[in-house]
This record gives sequence, C-alpha cells and structure tokens, in this order.
Amino acid sequence: MENISQIIDMLELDIEKDKSDKDELDKMKTLKDLYEEVIRDSNDINKIIENKENILIILEMLDKDIALQLSKKLVFCQQKQLIDSNEYKNAIQFVNNLFKKLIRKNQELNDKIVELTKKIENNDEKITTFKIILAQIKFKQYIPYKIVKFLEKYFEGKNFSPIEQIKFLEIISIYNRNVYERIHKYPQSYKNEVLDMLSFGFEIIEDDTLDYSKEVERKVELHYSLLKYQKDFDKYFEEISQELQNENDLKLFYILMIKKLQEQILETISLIKMKEFYIDLETKKEIIYKYKRLTYLYLKFRNKYFNITSNDDDKVETSDIKVIFAKDANGKSYFIKDLKNINNEYLSKVLDLIKSLINSTLTNKNIEGFTSRYKEFRKLKDDQIRIVLHPINPKLYCIMGVGVKKDNTGNVIYNTLCSRKYPTSDQEIAKLLEESDNDLEYIEQYIVENKRKGNR
Repeated sequence: MENISQIIDMLELDIEKDKSDKDELDKMKTLKDLYEEVIRDSNDINKIIENKENILIILEMLDKDIALQLSKKLVFCQQKQLIDSNEYKNAIQFVNNLFKKLIRKNQELNDKIVELTKKIENNDEKITTFKIILAQIKFKQYIPYKIVKFLEKYFEGKNFSPIEQIKFLEIISIYNRNVYERIHKYPQSYKNEVLDMLSFGFEIIEDDTLDYSKEVERKVELHYSLLKYQKDFDKYFEEISQELQNENDLKLFYILMIKKLQEQILETISLIKMKEFYIDLETKKEIIYKYKRLTYLYLKFRNKYFNITSNDDDKVETSDIKVIFAKDANGKSYFIKDLKNINNEYLSKVLDLIKSLINSTLTNKNIEGFTSRYKEFRKLKDDQIRIVLHPINPKLYCIMGVGVKKDNTGNVIYNTLCSRKYPTSDQEIAKLLEESDNDLEYIEQYIVENKRKGNR
C-alpha cells in the first residue's frame, strides 16, 4: 500500500535540491569575486605585470590552463629589450586575448548567478511550505485544505499521470483520516477505498463445458436490473435455483452475472480515475458507495458459483508437475521469506496447496487465473491463503510467493507477488530446478515445526 513516506521523500528531495542550489550560488558568488579581482585591470598591461603574482595565484584556482599560458607570456612582456619586437607585440596580444576569455567566463558566470538567484527566489515560498508540511507530518498534525490544494498543483508540476496524482491526493486523504481517527476515534470500518479501487483486479471465471443460452442471458439482464431491490439474498438464491434447475443454466447464470458485475465495477472505477469526479467530495462518496455495493454483490454471486463447482469435485489436469521458487537478487527464496509472515494457523493450508499442485489433486476451486492485468500468472487459494504462480510451461510452475488475504487486501498481495522477477533463461530455470528439492524440504520442515507450535 502506498503511504505518506512517498510524499515525504519527494518534499525532502526538493528541499535538498534547493539547499544544493543555494550552496552552488554561494560558490558562484565567490568565484565571481575572484574573476572580478583578476580582470579589474585587464586594460592595463603594466598593472597586470605589476600584480602578476597575485593574479596567477587566483587563476590557479579558477583556470590552471589559462594561468600557465599567462605565466609564460608575461615573461616576454617583462623583457624591455624586446619592446619593439614582434614577439613582444604577440605576447601582449596573447595576454589581451586571455583576459577577454576571462571576461567572457565572468559574464557567463554572472548570467548563471542571475538565473539561479531567480530560481531560488521563486522557490522560497514553496520550500517554506514544504518545511511546514513535513513538520505537520512529523508531529502528526492535520494537513489543511489550503495546503492540500497547494500539493495538488505541485503534483501536476511533476508531470505525474492523472491516476498517480489521484493516488498521492488519496494518500494525503488517508493520512488526514488517520490523524482524525487518532483524535476523534474514527470508525475502523473506514477503509482505503480509493487506493483499492485504483489497483483493483479480479480473476477470470470461465467454464468451456457450458452450453450458452440466450434465454439465460436475458434472465441475467432482468435480474441485474432488480438487484438493487434485493435484501434477503439467501431467499433470492433459493428462488434462482428453483427457476434454473438445469445445472448448466444455473452455472451459466452465475458466470454471466459475475461478468456483468465486474464490468460495472470497472466502469465505476473509471470514474474515480477522472480527476473532475475525484476532487468533488460528494461525487467521490457516491462513487465509493457504488463500488462497495457492486463488490459486495460480486462476492455474493462468486461465492455462490464456487459453492456449486466445489460439489463437482473436478480435478485439475496437472500431471507430472514440478515447481521452482522465485528468488531475489541475493538468491533468497521469496516464498520462504513470505512464510515467516504467515500465521501458524494457515501454514498447513500452504503445504496442502503445494502438495496438491505437485500431486495433481487440485480442485477447480483451488486454482484460478487473473484478469488481463496479471494474465501471465495463476493463483492457488484455500480459505485466506493466496499463492501466486507463473507457468513456465504446462508442467513447470514458478512459485512467486504467498500471502494471507484479509478484507480488501487481495489486490495489495497480488501487486507485490506479481511484481517479483521470475526466471526467463534456460540457465536460470535449470539452476532453480536443481535447488527445488532442497527448497521444498526446507519449506515442509519449517511448516511442520511451526504448525505444531501454533497448535500447542
């Protein structure tokens, strides 16, 4: 889940840049003073010769190459016996050219000073506001509306996408709710709805064995239009079962209704992604309410469908399955690290799912695909346990990791597990296959030992 530290990092980075600009400005001003000291008498060769040592000392700090060239040429200028010679005139001309170069450098430096000074002056008010915001966050104070609007403009100036801007504004909204909750004991039921909506994903539910029916499709359209009037869903599902006694039609009805609800959920989410809707608080509340209602209905129909399919006791064709485990840059298994965050009560389910995958005893309700967002992955599930897989081929799966789904945290789990690196080269896959038996042995031993502790 995104959090306020992302915004803190951005603000601190800009404050640091401003400090760096001010340090750079001080250095430029010091250099400018040195250049001014050197070129002060640039039109008088005698004064240049007279102040030769001081000029060369300063030039050593500014431009060693010019200092070396000037040192050589001033030797000729000091030799009076060459006063009428061409060599003397050339030396004088050379010195004059060197000082013209120094004058140009000084002017360029002066232009940069003017530009940087203007930038710093323009940023002063903004940087002061950044410091105020950081102080508010540090001391867990409420961020007022005026500053939220300031941050909205700030995010726009960063060229973030509209959805990224909304995410950052919602992070601030969540922060403010947490501050309010700390002071006023805000209800625990208030969830991070918008961020959940922006990262929403759901599984694709398909059954190629079902015969399609236009009549069932018409029933779905009719029932969907009447869903808002339903209050007693136990009674409602009984009526559906009586109305569609053919199992094919009943399954098809639930699948089509689930797809219909998914479409409506995505349509609702598309509204929150539009900034005009997001920044209008009352409209935002209505969108969130609609999203929660649709999600509630979706889960109702989804659970009902899987209650039917679980009675079929169909087995998934997964013969001769092998598994490997995704690993981080240090060669450590993500799955083993994840296990240490799983409560003991769930560990036996984790082991059962992996064994069922390897032993070809998974039922349809235990393995699913995702929407197009995670279409290259599949998931194993039992109760609250979610294990994400990346199919290498039909007989080899890479296990990305495991998590426990609670309330609306499923999308957070999938975001994390599906973003991990999986092996793509034959060498990587072969290496992980060699390590697979040891990994499985360690995992089984860890689960058995810790499952016992949890049951004591």
